[in-house]
Amino acid sequence: MSIEDLEDERRYGEAAGPGGKARVFETPVRSLHVPPAVVVTAATPVAATVQRMVAAGQGCVLVAGPDGRVAGIFTERDLLARVVAKGLDPARTDVGKVMSADPECLTLDDTLGYALHKMTVGNYRSVPVVDDGGKPVGVLTQQEGVKALAALFPVAVFNQPPRSFEQKPPRNRYGG
Repeated sequence: MSIEDLEDERRYGEAAGPGGKARVFETPVRSLHVPPAVVVTAATPVAATVQRMVAAGQGCVLVAGPDGRVAGIFTERDLLARVVAKGLDPARTDVGKVMSADPECLTLDDTLGYALHKMTVGNYRSVPVVDDGGKPVGVLTQQEGVKALAALFPVAVFNQPPRSFEQKPPRNRYGG
């Protein structure tokens, strides 16, 4: 074991070890916390869709096609940019008209590294996770990706010195 490996093990705990930094990014999506997907059809009104998002505490829903496969994703961004900003009536607008169609998806066998790359390059906050048949399993969020990294490197993440006496935790889950 090299001095660098020993330093990594001290800094990052057992997750590191020899080659640990690279191994972390090979963690399969199936071993992460992937919340179950909230699924609606394209004919579901936006108002009902948003109620389901809020009830589930999720920032998006997956829109299933007639075959049950993921046909689209409707996110908080879509609500703001495609419904509110355009003055559409959420009770009279079908989610299928304002969703992001044919979203990029992950499988349970994809890796954390691949998922984070896809999210970063595509500027996605949420990516659908599908089974081998393309049917929705869950949604991987950026937040869950960061939590996975924090869990794999707890010493490095949680032992950061405070930057300011003024730094306070968010008052609610939305950062306000």
